[in-house]
Amino acid sequence: MNKIFLLIGVFASLFAQTLDINALRMAQSKISNSGYTNASTSNERQEQTRIKVDKPINPEQYLVGPGDQFLVNIISSENVANYTLTVSPTGEILIPSVGIVQVNGQTLSSSIKKMEIAIQTLNRSAKIFIILSEIREFKVKVIGHLQNPGFYTITPVSRVSDLYEEVLHKLQSGLNTDQNTDQNTDQNTDQNTDQNTDQNLYPEMSRRNIEVYRNGESIQVDLVKFGSTGEEINNPFLQQGDVVRIPLKEHLVGIFGGIKIPGNYEFIQSESLSEFVELAGGLRPDADSNKVEITRFISSKEKFSFITSMSQADTIIISSEDHIMVRYDQDYKRQDIVYINGEVNYPGVYAIEPGKTTIGEALQKVGGFTTRADQTKIIINNKSIAKIPDRENKRILLIPVENRSPEEKAYIKARMLTTKGTIESSSLEQAESLMSLPLVNEDEIVILENFDYIEILGGVLKPGRYPYTTDITFDEYVDLAGGITNTATRKKFIIKAGTGQRLPINKTSQIENGDTIFIPEKMEYNKWIILKDILASLGQVAALIVVIQNALGI
Repeated sequence: MNKIFLLIGVFASLFAQTLDINALRMAQSKISNSGYTNASTSNERQEQTRIKVDKPINPEQYLVGPGDQFLVNIISSENVANYTLTVSPTGEILIPSVGIVQVNGQTLSSSIKKMEIAIQTLNRSAKIFIILSEIREFKVKVIGHLQNPGFYTITPVSRVSDLYEEVLHKLQSGLNTDQNTDQNTDQNTDQNTDQNTDQNLYPEMSRRNIEVYRNGESIQVDLVKFGSTGEEINNPFLQQGDVVRIPLKEHLVGIFGGIKIPGNYEFIQSESLSEFVELAGGLRPDADSNKVEITRFISSKEKFSFITSMSQADTIIISSEDHIMVRYDQDYKRQDIVYINGEVNYPGVYAIEPGKTTIGEALQKVGGFTTRADQTKIIINNKSIAKIPDRENKRILLIPVENRSPEEKAYIKARMLTTKGTIESSSLEQAESLMSLPLVNEDEIVILENFDYIEILGGVLKPGRYPYTTDITFDEYVDLAGGITNTATRKKFIIKAGTGQRLPINKTSQIENGDTIFIPEKMEYNKWIILKDILASLGQVAALIVVIQNALGI
């Protein structure tokens, strides 16, 4: 009997749970089928806005207009309603079962408030959530002496700089399109070339004198100052109904000297010297703030100059075509340096005192030579000296070779063997003598790696590079190169590595590391060509004898 009651209890519990689940499902079905004004509860995915904003929209400043889109969520005790509502072209928004609300030109916060009040008139207990989900697009008029004035599409979060870049992009795209079209057209070539030239020379648009006309007022826009200061007053948001005037760049003011960003800047009215200096990046540390020279026109041709200081810069108003020069100290924290590279222990860039620090002292700074250094060869270059024109060399090169004097030919040869601004040692004694020479700014010291070798060229069987040792004589070097060929001449030379001089070999000649042994070969001649040259010369001599005989009457 107890088992029977237990089974009955288990079945009763399962039946009760089934009733609860069915009741829950029925309740959920009723909620989903009911809704505020027949609207149903839904889980909608909110798409990311396509408009890029530089910061969150301020509801107190954003003005609502045709095309703005809102998400409206209404929760009451009986139902939940979700709406996606768009402001009509007339500036109105229609809320189902509520009515029309006029929002055009209202701030975002004010528009949301008006919609909430309209909904609450129908259901005061409802919870209302409204957000701006999509931003509208609209057109503004752009005027000025532009190639493409007219209407441009923007958004309420577009600034003047965005519109300027759009106008500039359209101008550049138009120029490129026209140029490509002209290049692909064979007809009217001269006319197309003139058009391309005119388009390439199209005046630059102003960035500092832009005007925005809004509700009968003019707003001055300075995009250059916005870039340097970041003040948003110089780059405001655009509104529907704005008219933007972009003039051409006309007047300039030049500022140079101790300025971080020197150059020519566009002139605007009523700008002080201090503001202009700030626009150009401010003063450099080496600038003399007490010596600012301004050259100003008093007529189309006449001008005058005056000196002022930055302490008075707030009271000095810049004029069109002013030239501003801020004096600066050339020796301000000036560093004189020398570059030391090659086979030294600690190569790098070191500070020196020009005319005082010697080559030897500079080499001490770098810890001396490495074990692989060739201490006989020290090269000192100076690129600044090398850039100084060699006018004598240029003068001689303008003279035909046959008209040059022996001294001029010798100068050309000497210049070819020596690079301007360079000194190079060719022996240990010369290298040691260079140690006491003073350095100048931007000298470059190069210590070469030691390669013990000589070269043997010309009339030998095996020309090329061979190891250098002090124990080998000239004849032994020639034997090492396979001996002299049958075409070799009797002349023998040493080309010195350090100077490039060609010296005849004799008993006192010394072969040094890097030298070149050169044995010229006999020139090969074509016998037939030689015979023709001889016959031609004999013919000229015979003709000369005949002329002389005729002249003498012989």
